[in-house]
Amino acid sequence: MTAALAGIRVLDVGGTIATGYCGKLFADHGAEVVDVEPPHGAATRALAPFNDRASAPDNSALHAYLSANKRSVSLDVRSPEGRGLFLALARNADVVLDASVGGDPLSLADLGAVAPRVVFSRVTWFGQNGPYAGFTGTDSVCHALIGMVRSIGPEEGPPLLPSGYQAQIVGGLTAYIGTLGHVIAAELGNRTAACQLDTSIYEANMCFTEVGAVGAFNTGVVAPRMGVNRFPPTFPLGIYPCRDGWIGVTALTPSQWASFCALLDLPDLAAVPAYQTTLGRLADAAVLEPIFKRKVAEQSAADLFHRGQSMRIPLALVPTMEQLFDVDQYVARGAFGTISHPLQGNMTAPLTPFKLYRTPALPGGVAPKFGADTRASLAAVGVDETAFERLCRANVVAEG
Repeated sequence: MTAALAGIRVLDVGGTIATGYCGKLFADHGAEVVDVEPPHGAATRALAPFNDRASAPDNSALHAYLSANKRSVSLDVRSPEGRGLFLALARNADVVLDASVGGDPLSLADLGAVAPRVVFSRVTWFGQNGPYAGFTGTDSVCHALIGMVRSIGPEEGPPLLPSGYQAQIVGGLTAYIGTLGHVIAAELGNRTAACQLDTSIYEANMCFTEVGAVGAFNTGVVAPRMGVNRFPPTFPLGIYPCRDGWIGVTALTPSQWASFCALLDLPDLAAVPAYQTTLGRLADAAVLEPIFKRKVAEQSAADLFHRGQSMRIPLALVPTMEQLFDVDQYVARGAFGTISHPLQGNMTAPLTPFKLYRTPALPGGVAPKFGADTRASLAAVGVDETAFERLCRANVVAEG
């Protein structure tokens, strides 16, 4: 069937994880997406993990994941000649993704002149204005600023920071939602002029702690960090090692606590009056946790999970990285697919986090080599072979 976003044209000059993921969601649903990379390659090409089957700039597995189903054009947009070529490539584009804050060689007016209904979608750490605009951010900085990490980790010492690029992925997803809304508005005739969209990765991630932020603002109370697997007011709430894996435990209501104690053969704890509330259990966490941790460690994670499900206890199997691809619900839902790269070979990676049933996303895809589509794309806008060679010598483009 026709892909949901077939016929939509997207150009990404940002080269970040956030713009890359936003563009990936467009590409996976059938849009024509072009990564317009500088002559040395997009910034994501320098990010781990790396695949030793290939060499730079084509050895980043992360970039390959983000660029599946896209094209790669190498073009120095910041040079006057490269900027002119980019505007030629952008003719009648629906979306241009960018990651710069002010002072950019591209403007909405220039883009609108060649693409009358374009969405100039900028995805940056802190947005185009405000007290943090222009600051350099990181995923850890965003997590810290929204209050997400302050309460996580040992009671003594610094908090624990999540690894990876979750904040940027959330920023890219948020930008996709807003950008697609404007694209649909243009398709329906509700928007007839070019527009600019501003997405702040920091603000996009505030959804994770918005209640806590409001509460702290209104009360002035700053909750102390209570330690690993301590998430007030619920206890137990955390992830614990089993004999052969890990199990996620949540016991909120009195009946869930009683069932959890029955699951672990701890009837005496279930009957303690103080433990009928989560705060009562939390107050005695130092006593309770070693008891049920020993019980959990003796048993199989899968056995605990299935028995706990039958007792209506909110438990979750927590797979290791080795187990991840074999989790039954992920297999049944088709959560992972194969991404191919001409130099890196095949890799297994997560697919889009939502599903359209009549026009599903592509179940994987092929990632291009750096600059693989430069020559053909520039030829399509009138750049002949002689001019192309001259541009390569001038370092305006790289052939790939």
